[in-house]
Amino acid sequence: MRLVALQSNYIPWKGYFDLLKTADLFVVYDSVQFTKNDWRNRNVIVGPNGPIWLSIPVQTAGRPTQRISEVYVTDSRWARKHWTTVVQTLGKRPHFARYHQEWEAWFTEAAQLSLLHDINLVFLRGAASQLSITTPIVDDTEFDLGPGSATERLVALCQLTGATTYVTGPAGLDYMNLDVFRDAALDVEVIDYGDYPVYRQLTDPFTHGVSVLDLLANVGPEASSHLLQRTSRVA
Repeated sequence: MRLVALQSNYIPWKGYFDLLKTADLFVVYDSVQFTKNDWRNRNVIVGPNGPIWLSIPVQTAGRPTQRISEVYVTDSRWARKHWTTVVQTLGKRPHFARYHQEWEAWFTEAAQLSLLHDINLVFLRGAASQLSITTPIVDDTEFDLGPGSATERLVALCQLTGATTYVTGPAGLDYMNLDVFRDAALDVEVIDYGDYPVYRQLTDPFTHGVSVLDLLANVGPEASSHLLQRTSRVA
């Protein structure tokens, strides 16, 4: 059984959903430190003049130990502003009309929520469904991971869920101690984000690292075929 544990992002890019589709169980790992100026509360869509940032205004506690799950939104008007930008930017893309009603409902629901974690889950679950991804998505709060290093907690998560393989993005290898996984008789695989298909965007050159909304609006039902699920074993 393959497990992925990853921090929630705001309407993530296709690689995030590629990792989600690869897993048999996906754990939203938001009990870890919130990082400012990161993908947790912002993302990008491609406009006629290039990238457009969508950022949720959040209140940070001013302490390094603040968890992602503890981050509050400071102004609910962000949702209407973002939705207006999405309509103006992606509204004329080939498949926008297919998703218009459901996307608007996501932003309407998200506007009523106070925690960034809860907002991110609205978009994560919604987009996963539109990509025909059926992987169960659960919170890490469902598990008692106890103390330990970052790697030890991930190993504990694997053991508590019955996972035999942990799948990570390339950046995960920067902090993971693979020997700890080997000692626990757990396999580790890393996903390959290279060679994704391109499609027609509003501008050139093509940009891969943008919100999945761009993929859906431009490609529609074929979007799931852009998730390649290529992994290789590293431990």
